[in-house]
Amino acid sequence: MNKLLVFLLLLTPCPGNAAESSILHTISLQESVQIALNQSPEMQLARLEVDLMANGLARLRSERNLNVHAGSGLGATEGIPQSISGATPSVAQLTLSQPLLDFARQGHINQAKELVKAEEYSAAARRELTAYRVGMMYLDFERAAWNIDRLERELNHFEQITKVVQARTEEGREIPLAVTRTRLDSARARGRLQSWQTEYSLLEAELRTSLSLGIDQHLQPHLSDSTGSREVPLAKNEVRTRAGEDHPELAAISARINAQRYQVKAALAGRLPKLDLVGQYALLARFNNYDAYFQSFQHHNWQAGIALQIPLFTGRGVAERVARARLEERKLELQQQSKRSDLELAGFRAYQALQEVNRGSDLSKLELEYARQNLDVILVQFEEGRIALDDLESARLLESTALGGLMGAGYTIKKARLTMLYAMGEIVDAFTD
Repeated sequence: MNKLLVFLLLLTPCPGNAAESSILHTISLQESVQIALNQSPEMQLARLEVDLMANGLARLRSERNLNVHAGSGLGATEGIPQSISGATPSVAQLTLSQPLLDFARQGHINQAKELVKAEEYSAAARRELTAYRVGMMYLDFERAAWNIDRLERELNHFEQITKVVQARTEEGREIPLAVTRTRLDSARARGRLQSWQTEYSLLEAELRTSLSLGIDQHLQPHLSDSTGSREVPLAKNEVRTRAGEDHPELAAISARINAQRYQVKAALAGRLPKLDLVGQYALLARFNNYDAYFQSFQHHNWQAGIALQIPLFTGRGVAERVARARLEERKLELQQQSKRSDLELAGFRAYQALQEVNRGSDLSKLELEYARQNLDVILVQFEEGRIALDDLESARLLESTALGGLMGAGYTIKKARLTMLYAMGEIVDAFTD
């Protein structure tokens, strides 16, 4: 993590020195994921939503606390002292209340607890998704860098061939058409290189945006074979089981289902009695005419006791709230089943893709080995004048294509592994262990 902090400090532009802030930084896959998890706006929003939900729970809990209010109903009175909006005319008044027994409120508190858990799991799911997206984006970025390096070597080879052919043409050993052919091959190679350079620039901009870096920051990938520190299980059943059980998205839906069940209990509690502790103190004055209309008068007055409320008729309200909560619960259960199936299928597809690419990887290695050995033989024969230029160019393209195929297979393996980790809900752990 210290390395990450140093990297973040390096990425921080220096005030008043824009030229020096535009430095090319080499970044790895793990650093990209960790930066995104720490400072991306999406993750900041997820943490804020957890705090908001926790604040709602604290607010519900605070309603069970003792509440004391002080005030005054001082005013002029003509005739019998009357209460205005329930406030008796008084010099000073103190009221207190505290819920003692409220099943509905307890149900709402339990519901809020589950919703806090759901939001925490949702934040974890966003972390998984952010790590997955940035990881896949980085692999595309790295692959583009590899292809640029490969195509630069290919273009350099064609330019060297062009020089050789020009010299042989001047010596009368090649026809002028051969020079045009080599220039055409160089132009095609340059076009392929420029296409990948454009792709590289776009991917760098996307990665920079995902990492919340400024436009004055420039990145280049650290070319590595590692996609994380955790080994991915290759047992198909294990992948599908862990994908269907351990993902935070499923845990978030489970918490919301529990919250709806507490909502049902809270709605049913509308038919149960409520018990509150209540009390009141009032300081009365004679100028409000109390002694003229009541047989006795005293300045200090207080009341204390328990308020009991028993619902006698609630109509259809409770039943409709219960029905609505149960419908929401059923909806979440169906969403959970659908999400579990999607994750299991994603894990299965990634597993099959990984197995398929692994089977083709050995073939790609043999093809590259053959292409390189064939190119060595062709180069010797070409220098001896035993074969035509077309054969040399074909051998060079075969070697470059085989190298590209092997590289492509390698990145497909990396992506499949990331997909498997995401399906199992373990991609963040893979980059933080």
